[in-house]
Amino acid sequence: MRAGYLARWRGEDFEAFPAPTPEGLWVRLYADRPRDGFDFVREGRYRRVVLGAEVERIVYLRPVALWRGEPFLLRSDENGWAHLEYTGGDAATAARLGCAAGERGVYSVRARVSELTGVRSEAIELSLPT
Repeated sequence: MRAGYLARWRGEDFEAFPAPTPEGLWVRLYADRPRDGFDFVREGRYRRVVLGAEVERIVYLRPVALWRGEPFLLRSDENGWAHLEYTGGDAATAARLGCAAGERGVYSVRARVSELTGVRSEAIELSLPT
């Protein structure tokens, strides 16, 4: 599970990358198979660029989980270990969990993936230009 953008265009959801420009918002849409109007990037990767105004919805998906009953953002996982950022907002709880303090208010820790519960993607809706 990884973080990224998802855009709904013409009733379908596509992996996306919004790109604000001085001329307005453009959105790169990606498909895993050939589609009308999409350009070949490489095998299994096709791209179409549309105006942000043509997109019905854009969400940012981010993986979240609970570790020891507390909420965390799942930054990465490999070889059975996860890099987590505490999102509970309580410095004392972060310290009790053994999190390392990074920049102000950011606490991170490594934990075994097997200890995580409630792993899911959280969708954050982005405002679209009108």
